[in-house]
Amino acid sequence: MNSMLELTSVKEIARGTIEVIFRKPAGFEFLAGQNLNLKVPELLLPDPKGPRRTFTIASAPHEPELRFATRLSESGYKQSLRQLAPGSLFEYLGPNGQFVYDPEVKSAAYIAGGIGITPFRSMLLHGVQTGLSATTVLFYGNSDPESSAWHELFAGLAQTEEQFTYIPTMNNLAPDDPWPGERRWLSAELAAAYLPDPAGTTYFLCGPPAMITALTEQLREKGIAEKQIRFESLWGY
Repeated sequence: MNSMLELTSVKEIARGTIEVIFRKPAGFEFLAGQNLNLKVPELLLPDPKGPRRTFTIASAPHEPELRFATRLSESGYKQSLRQLAPGSLFEYLGPNGQFVYDPEVKSAAYIAGGIGITPFRSMLLHGVQTGLSATTVLFYGNSDPESSAWHELFAGLAQTEEQFTYIPTMNNLAPDDPWPGERRWLSAELAAAYLPDPAGTTYFLCGPPAMITALTEQLREKGIAEKQIRFESLWGY
């Protein structure tokens, strides 16, 4: 018997980004940061890559629903995902993945590019729910604030959680744009400017492969050990 999830809602949560929410099956368990492979019940438009894609679970384990987010594209899968009605049943495989919340880490840098933010929503909310003990800094790179999923959520957490700092950076703004925060590209140098102990920090990286490669090289050049760098590359689909 195939494992199924029931779709409850699809909505746009940032420019070009949709959030997809499913009813959580009774007894379903996963680790914060893990992913599921989801098969749409039908492709409403052709897609040469087929009816399956893998998405990080953006909800924390204690939340009552299963939440995912993805950038929109013209693929048949994404367009079908956007149009399917609540009540649609998706076959799933998983959960899978080793890029997960680690309660043993004492100082964490979460570095997300674009939709690479999804595992960090899960990890952060799980950390807060279980008692966030690690000094945690989230660096979140986007073109502009309107493209930033859950921006208000992270800003709010930074106001209430003493151990958590939120550093959003927008790198495609006009010079006269009123954005008051960072505009630099994600980098080891940017991270070091905000981390209390860069050398003693564990770095969690999630985003496009080119971003992961560049950041990993920069961190190594700064003497960060391999065991302190954990990453998940999001290949285009």
